[in-house]
Amino acid sequence: MEKQPKRFSRKKFIGLLIFCINIINSAQTFCQTTSSSSGKKPSWQYVQSLHFKKSKEYFFTDEESIFSVDIENADPEEVTVFVNDVPKNVSFVSSKKELYVGPSDNPLDDMKRGTHLEIVFQFREAGVFHISPIDVRVHGMYNRLNVDTVLVYENPNTVQPQLYLEFEDPSFNAAGKKLNANVGDHVIFIMYIRYATQILNFGWEIPENSLFDDVKRFPITEGNSRGNQFSPAAIPVAKFDWQPLAEGECTLPAINITAVTYGGKKVEVPFPVYKVKVAPKKEGQLVTEQGAVFGYAFSTPFADEANTNSEKKANVDLNRLLELHQRERHSFHFLSSAYKERRAAEEEYGIAHEKMEMSVPGFITVCIITAVFIALTVILLLSKKFTERKTIPALSLLVTLLLLVTSIYMWIKVNKSYGLFKGGKINPIPEINVHSSASIPRGNVVRIEKKTNGWLYIRYHETYGWVMESEVLVIK
Repeated sequence: MEKQPKRFSRKKFIGLLIFCINIINSAQTFCQTTSSSSGKKPSWQYVQSLHFKKSKEYFFTDEESIFSVDIENADPEEVTVFVNDVPKNVSFVSSKKELYVGPSDNPLDDMKRGTHLEIVFQFREAGVFHISPIDVRVHGMYNRLNVDTVLVYENPNTVQPQLYLEFEDPSFNAAGKKLNANVGDHVIFIMYIRYATQILNFGWEIPENSLFDDVKRFPITEGNSRGNQFSPAAIPVAKFDWQPLAEGECTLPAINITAVTYGGKKVEVPFPVYKVKVAPKKEGQLVTEQGAVFGYAFSTPFADEANTNSEKKANVDLNRLLELHQRERHSFHFLSSAYKERRAAEEEYGIAHEKMEMSVPGFITVCIITAVFIALTVILLLSKKFTERKTIPALSLLVTLLLLVTSIYMWIKVNKSYGLFKGGKINPIPEINVHSSASIPRGNVVRIEKKTNGWLYIRYHETYGWVMESEVLVIK
C-alpha cells in the first residue's frame, strides 16, 4: 500500500516564518554593525562635545558663510537639524547633510563613517556675531551644538581702502582727531592702509608754515601688487615727521594716495582729518632732534646767500617795472599810459605779459556809484510817485545789483597781494639749504599767499614755494 505525503502543518509554517524574520533582522543588524567603524551608535556625550566650525578663515558680508560638523557612526537619515533664532542682520540660508567616509583615528579600524552636516548663513553687516546653539537629533537623541563665534568683514569687492595713523607719541594716539603741539615739536607718525592690494600714486601737498618729511617708506610704496589674498591687517606705508613752525590752529598735512581695491578698482583714498592746535614754542626749545639749531629758517635773512638768486639772473630793471605796475594800479586805465609802457618794458625784457593791474581809483569810483544807486533805489521803492510805475525801480535795482557784484569782485582783486620776483629757485619749505627743482624767471609777477618771519609763500601760475622776503618787491 502506497504512503501518503505528510501535509505541511500551520504550526510549522508559522515557525518557519519567524525563523526567516529573525534571519532578516540579524542580517540588518550585521550590516549596520559592519558599516560603522566602531559598530556602536554615537553616545550623547560624544555628540554634545561637537560644535559647528567655520569653513574658512574669513567671512564677508553678503556672501554665503558655511559652518560644518562631522558626526561619526551616524548615517544621514539618522540625523536631523533644527535652526532656532538667528541674530539681527543674519539670515539662515540652508542646511545640508551627506555621508562621509574617511580614514579612522583608531589604528584597529580601517575606515570611519558618519554624517557631514553643513549650515549656511548670510551676514548683512560687518561685526562679531554669536549664533545660538543648533538643535541636532541623532538616533532620536536631541543635542544642542555650539557654533563658532565669527568676525565678519566688509565684502572685499565693495569695501574701500582706509588709512590709519599711529603716532610715536602715545598721547597723540589717545587724543582722537584733535591734537595739541608746540611750535617746533616733531610730530612723528606712521601711516597704515587697509583693504588695498596696491598703491599707484603717493604724494602730499607742501605744508605751509611747517617742515614735513617722509622719514621711511615701506615696500608697498614701490607699486607692486600684494595679490588678491584678503588680509585685514593694516599695512605700513610710510613714516613722516611734521614740525609746525607757527602757532595757531591747522590740520595735519594731507597725504594723497591712489590705491587699488580688492575688487580691482582705482580709488583716491581719503586722508583722515586731524585738527592741530599749535601753541608757542617751549622755553629753551632751540635744538632739533638732529642737533641742528631750530628756528634758523625764520632768522634774519642772509643777504649774501640770498643774492645768488637775484640780480645776476637777468638784465631786468625791477625798479622800473615796479614803478610802472604801481602807476598802473593807482591810476584810471583810460587816462594813463602806464599799462602800455609796462607792456613795452615786458617785451623789451622778454617777460610774459601780465594781466592789467586792478585800478584802485576805479574801485573807489565804482564803490561810490554803487552807494549812490543803493540810495536811489531805496528812494524809488519808497516813493509813492513810482508805486504804479514799477519799471524804473526795477531797472534801478538791477543796476544796483550789478554794481554791487562788480564792487565785491574789485575789492577781492585789490586786496590780493602781488610782487615782482627777483628770479631763481623757490623752496618747498622755508629753509635756505634745501634741494629745490622749481624756479621762476626774474621780473615775473607772483602772488603772495603767506608771510611769516622773513619768508613769503608765493604762487606763480601752478608753481608754489617759499622765498625770502628780500627776493620779492611788493606792488603797493
